[in-house]
Amino acid sequence: MKTFKNRQNFLVLVPHRDIRGILRKNGEKQFKENCSGFYTFPWVAPLASLSEPLSADELKNITHSLREITNGEKFNAVDYSYTVFPSSPDNMKLFGPKLDLILSPRAFGTAVEKIESIFSPVVIGVCLIPETFEQQVRVGLCGSWLTSSSEIPLAKISFRAAAVANMHWQPFQLNNEKCFKWEIEKLFWLPKKIKTA
Repeated sequence: MKTFKNRQNFLVLVPHRDIRGILRKNGEKQFKENCSGFYTFPWVAPLASLSEPLSADELKNITHSLREITNGEKFNAVDYSYTVFPSSPDNMKLFGPKLDLILSPRAFGTAVEKIESIFSPVVIGVCLIPETFEQQVRVGLCGSWLTSSSEIPLAKISFRAAAVANMHWQPFQLNNEKCFKWEIEKLFWLPKKIKTA
């Protein structure tokens, strides 16, 4: 196994397990049908790429910021979309449900110094797709996976319970095949209520 040196750090939003279960169940079914060139992703929503992992205090502060940004309400999927996955081989794009979440640097508080880029739009990752495949998908080639994924009603992808975490992501080669591995660290759950002064 050949491991590449470009290990990356991300801040991710981790939806409640019920939401991840809906996406995982559908995803596993579709990946059995095998559409070459698509890669699985751990059903989380990357918020930002990081120069280094965030500390526990920084993650806790971000949980409060996110609760305030949503006014204490749910995260809702509003469409299916792509978002650029930075520094990935083949200019990968992440596909999945697009959330009604718009982030500014202020959301990250003192951790903003570690933020390299902010994801826009924010997408719950269903799969990674090389840029060369995107046009094929749009014209209906090798797109059955995405078409079927998009049949999950957006109304089902709505959740209030969520956590943030550091995620480490790294490409490697196994038997000359491109693969990816990731590790999600400790989850920090968003508070139930908006923090009052």
